Amino acid sequence: MKYIGNKTRLLDFIERSITESKIPFNGTFCDIFGGTGSVGKHFKDKGFKVISNDLMTYSYIIQYVLVYLNQMPMFDKLALGDVKAVFQFLNNLEPIEGYVFENYAPSGSYGRQYFSDINAKRIDAIREQIQNWYNDDMLSTDEYFVLLSSLIDAADFVANISGTYGAYLKIWRSMALKPLTLRIPEIKNNNRPNEIYQEDANCLIKKIKCDVLYIDPPYNERQYASNFHVLESLAVWDKQTLFGKTGQRDYTSKKSRYCLKGEALGAFSELIDCAETKYIIISYNNEGIIPREKLIKILEKRGEVKEYTTNYRRFRTERDHEHRKYKNCNDKVVEHLYIVKVN
Repeated sequence: MKYIGNKTRLLDFIERSITESKIPFNGTFCDIFGGTGSVGKHFKDKGFKVISNDLMTYSYIIQYVLVYLNQMPMFDKLALGDVKAVFQFLNNLEPIEGYVFENYAPSGSYGRQYFSDINAKRIDAIREQIQNWYNDDMLSTDEYFVLLSSLIDAADFVANISGTYGAYLKIWRSMALKPLTLRIPEIKNNNRPNEIYQEDANCLIKKIKCDVLYIDPPYNERQYASNFHVLESLAVWDKQTLFGKTGQRDYTSKKSRYCLKGEALGAFSELIDCAETKYIIISYNNEGIIPREKLIKILEKRGEVKEYTTNYRRFRTERDHEHRKYKNCNDKVVEHLYIVKVN
């Protein structure tokens, strides 16, 4: 998934830094800003029990499947056969003109170009069928989330965007014209009772304990709720009346303090002070709202700070042009990983 701050390409760096810090690969690993679930899934595969959390609904659903579940549910009530048959049934549904078509397709009422007309109709047909099954008690929560996770991933794959849903492209990218297809997610079993939450991180931290607390907060002023609003609409399916050229939903309750210059430092300090854990690991890059020296000062209250760094390509959502904000350093940013053994 195209995602601000996605750590998939940094997993080896994170694991190597943890190993060098002599943190044992057992106990409980908490990914309190879970995002796409890539970090939680990675350390689930390494043997940790994982606690995963994110405030956004689409993120919670993805993590539920990749991190929380240890086996694929059976879909017994549908009587369609095996899991493969369920996905085949959904992929073969007759497209319909519904909420997605009306709000996110060029031939819909608002002319927005997030999805091609046919893919928007496919999404409508599949999303309505999943919801009807669930409302009719034909799907368990596990089954419901497996299907929704697959649809969210498939929709993102064919979305006509450059990186986020803050805007759609005026011309069609080649991937957006490919047919939407659900794929069966890969679920791995770590034989541990993993936990999943959808809460504000600063509230959840007061309720949990863990051995390793991994913190990858938003680091700039781009709110996830507004930049991934289309995925949130698919996940929640509340069919809100949308507003503006890009079809934004009301995201007042999903705004993050970590994206606000006046509040990020206080929120971070509160989170660190309340953490009941043996190790704290922070991912933050050199362009973040919180200055490095202030971040380290907060961490030093809990123990000695080790710092690891690596260069990587910036998450981009725009082409090169003379007014582009980030046009230096060959599009590279420095990822800082701070590791604290808590006193």
